[in-house]
Amino acid sequence: MALAVVTVVATVLGAGVIGPLIGVVGLVWLVTYTLRRVGANPPEPPPRPRLAAAWLRELLDYLGRLFAWAAPIVPFVAPAITFVAVTWPLAESSASLRFQEQASQIILVLLIGYVIEAGALRWRRQSVDWMLSLVTVLILLVGETYALISLATDDPAHADIVAGAMAAGVVAILTAAVQGSAVKVEE
Repeated sequence: MALAVVTVVATVLGAGVIGPLIGVVGLVWLVTYTLRRVGANPPEPPPRPRLAAAWLRELLDYLGRLFAWAAPIVPFVAPAITFVAVTWPLAESSASLRFQEQASQIILVLLIGYVIEAGALRWRRQSVDWMLSLVTVLILLVGETYALISLATDDPAHADIVAGAMAAGVVAILTAAVQGSAVKVEE
């Protein structure tokens, strides 16, 4: 759990390239941790490290297969991946405070929607779902905090984090809705 929080904080602080890389490492750790908790093993061991372009291609191929295999087992990693993917390429500030003003209202609605939708799951699966869900809530609260700080200081900074939080919130609601539908179908 501590690594998950460090992952989000490192990405939020955006230490250039280092923050998102720490985020990716943290997400891989969360997937591995979750797989161990549910007693599942990844499809095959990762390729042995070596200095070659072929190894990088093998590594990317392995990561793709690992995430494809783990997606049904670890669905709540998707919001954190979305946050990193959206935050990384965006500019840090926006042209005006209008974005932060609207985002501060949208993120609260996303947070409420996520809590309602995720609560419908009744959390029968694993305690890991709670941890990953708390990471999603943390991302939304950080986005809301940065939006409000921008409004309070009259500085349109941190638009990337606010946009990433909104995207993560939408993905979290969709993921919880799909998981909730799957649970109801199984009953």
